[in-house]
Amino acid sequence: MSPLVAPAQTAPPQAGAPELLLSGPVDALLRTLDALRRVQDPAFGENIVDLGLIESLRLSDGEAELCLVSAGASCPLSDLTADEAFRAMQRSLPDTDIYLTHDPDVEWSPARVSTATRRRLGWAMTPG
Repeated sequence: MSPLVAPAQTAPPQAGAPELLLSGPVDALLRTLDALRRVQDPAFGENIVDLGLIESLRLSDGEAELCLVSAGASCPLSDLTADEAFRAMQRSLPDTDIYLTHDPDVEWSPARVSTATRRRLGWAMTPG
């Protein structure tokens, strides 16, 4: 029996947050997202998944590609966070070639943050 594989699709958005593109075996995706939730952004003290710093995660044939969104063009903490994300993926997906990319066309904003995290940070979001 072959493992359950998620086609390229989006995770359900959380109240106004952008959708996260996920593709690959479901068990590996869940394991990897769990590992990435342990990566904290030092500026906010929250994890990079709930902060909306991940644009996409694709897993296939011994390769993993994580596309990150930068919180700012010159943010010095971005490299540190990317390094931690890379190491978390290595632990989660041993024997997998891991590629980290950055989409310069996607801008981070507080709207990317999960509702629960916005509440914890005290960020009120006004409707559209």
